[in-house]
Amino acid sequence: MKKKKRKLNNNKIIYIIFFIFFLTIFFLSPISGDDWSNYLEGSIGFSHMIGQAIGMYFSWEGRLVSRLLINILTYNKWLWNIINSIVIIGIVYYINKIVKFKNKSSMIVLTFLLILFMNVFTFSQVITWIAGNITYLFVIPLLLIYMYIIYYDKDTSLKMTILLIFLNIIIPMFIEHMAIILIVLNIYFIIKDYYINKRINKKLLAYLLISIISFMTMYFSPGNRIRSGMENLEFNKLSLIGKIVYNIPNLILYTYRINYFLIPLLILGNYYIIKKCIKNKLLRIILYILEIISLVPTILYLLESFGIITTNINQNNILIIIYYFVLTIINFILLIKYYQKKKKELPIIFYVGGILSNLIMLMSPTWGYRTSFSTYLFLSICYLIIIDENIKINNLKNIVINLMAVTGIIFYLIFYISINKAYQDNKKIITEANNNKSNRIELIAYPGFAPCNINPTDEYHLKKFKEYYKIADDVEIVIVNKNWRYIIFYKK
Repeated sequence: MKKKKRKLNNNKIIYIIFFIFFLTIFFLSPISGDDWSNYLEGSIGFSHMIGQAIGMYFSWEGRLVSRLLINILTYNKWLWNIINSIVIIGIVYYINKIVKFKNKSSMIVLTFLLILFMNVFTFSQVITWIAGNITYLFVIPLLLIYMYIIYYDKDTSLKMTILLIFLNIIIPMFIEHMAIILIVLNIYFIIKDYYINKRINKKLLAYLLISIISFMTMYFSPGNRIRSGMENLEFNKLSLIGKIVYNIPNLILYTYRINYFLIPLLILGNYYIIKKCIKNKLLRIILYILEIISLVPTILYLLESFGIITTNINQNNILIIIYYFVLTIINFILLIKYYQKKKKELPIIFYVGGILSNLIMLMSPTWGYRTSFSTYLFLSICYLIIIDENIKINNLKNIVINLMAVTGIIFYLIFYISINKAYQDNKKIITEANNNKSNRIELIAYPGFAPCNINPTDEYHLKKFKEYYKIADDVEIVIVNKNWRYIIFYKK
């Protein structure tokens, strides 16, 4: 009993440490990019926040819930700092609650490592950039809560039913591909329940209908129709097959190459599956080689991102496309074999959810690190489940995992302290220039993986940047890149 209580207390300490860490970097991080515009909208007043969100529904986008939250929380950034920290803790908590890992404390830390060691550009777009964060991250814990309640049959009271109806209404109002994941999840639970009980579960069917209606309300909004008629016109003219062919390189890049923490998890997880489920020795060797090859393009991407090397990998190369297509199919087949042996369906659910998240994006002209976050997260969870079931975490492994966590925390603390120092210096430069009515302002550049679009280089963001900092329209803004050492250290 005492040992169990000690473990529970250790787990609480882990959550508290990471909560304080995330809260710290959010308070250090300035708003950036679209956040400047959203702050200005919020500054007009609460009634305008609501009216503007509704107006956007009819004029630009159907993401009503995420738009309203963006307006409210960007203006009240202190509140976003707290809520976002809770959201991240909630994601880790519900992953562990759904999966029920064997190595509990170690897997809590490893789940946090999914956040710390995601692609640095994904981190900048999904964790510290408010607009991207609310749209692409806030929906994840809601989906996990929904999955937990249905998967473990916790829908036993009126309050729980009301909560599930509410979730089916608001989840599709964040982002399109998460809406489709929810719908597919509902279909899966209906089929599973029918297989077990030999009848259609009317409550689950109602949830499915609500989620479909909510998605259609968002996707077919007047704003979405207007926007699609103004943007990406050439892409929209393509046929279904044409769009898929056009986006295959994006699918490869954003599913595999950029996710340098996912790939080792994928290789290790599949190593255990191949070892346990494939009896033919030659086939095992071939499969090991196929899995390990996936590490090479990802390492090259990582080295290129930090300017160490230059590669000319062509995502349109037919051999690369065939390799990743075959790898995806093989991995799915391996998971099915693992299910047949272990009767564990959760890895397949998360794998399908992860792959489907990016497959849905084949219909979209807009790709980015933020759009692939759910793919990275769900695939990583899939392989964490398999690793946890097949590995015994001893003291040495625990030390390595904890050292990785400390390294990630130190990296981001140093980086965001540096960002805040640069931000404070830029604020002084702007204040002095405004007081002196200068016609030219030289600003300190931030590294490329700082919060998204923090350097106002394009026309739209430059305009909103000037409005946010009350800079005259005719003032020239020059971004000077000379104040950073080893990418994360700011020097004045």
